[in-house]
Amino acid sequence: MRISVTILQYDHGIVRQVLDVVGEVIRTHRAAKHLPELKEAIMFMEQFLDRFHHAKEEKFLFPAAAEECPKVKATLERLKKEHAQARKMIHEALKALDEGDVSTFERQARELVDHMTVHISEEENQVFPVIEDCLQLETDALVHAQYEKFMNKGFGKSYYLVSEEFANDIQERLVGPGFLKGIN
Repeated sequence: MRISVTILQYDHGIVRQVLDVVGEVIRTHRAAKHLPELKEAIMFMEQFLDRFHHAKEEKFLFPAAAEECPKVKATLERLKKEHAQARKMIHEALKALDEGDVSTFERQARELVDHMTVHISEEENQVFPVIEDCLQLETDALVHAQYEKFMNKGFGKSYYLVSEEFANDIQERLVGPGFLKGIN
């Protein structure tokens, strides 16, 4: 087990929780009733998923893994492109909300949910196991230290607590306590 990978898997749990909530609201055709809450959820994705989680992968883990695990180097480059696609989907969903275009928002949000569900599954089931097999312990410790410094400097020491509280709160407000779809 590598702590740098485990932390990213933990991030994925928070992301999946919010994605599942957004997906359920759209699936049940309730988006128009919850636009302010959905905007909060998508803004959270912009901050937590893109600026925090994807940044940690792209700045710290992926470069280290590309060096020590050359067989995943091309896959890591593709995953970075998928991050950019998710960033665009987030931007388009927020733009649609700002313009009051519910149908475009629903389409963009559904696309984001589907895209990230597949992306997370691939990382966890195919990429992370390879990285865990070849990433040196010393490198793992360095990447972990970089994560901590990045979080503390840019987001604050309590960022995980704040993020978990948001995920739980948005879930309770939009679909009720105890809802969790999960990912395969």
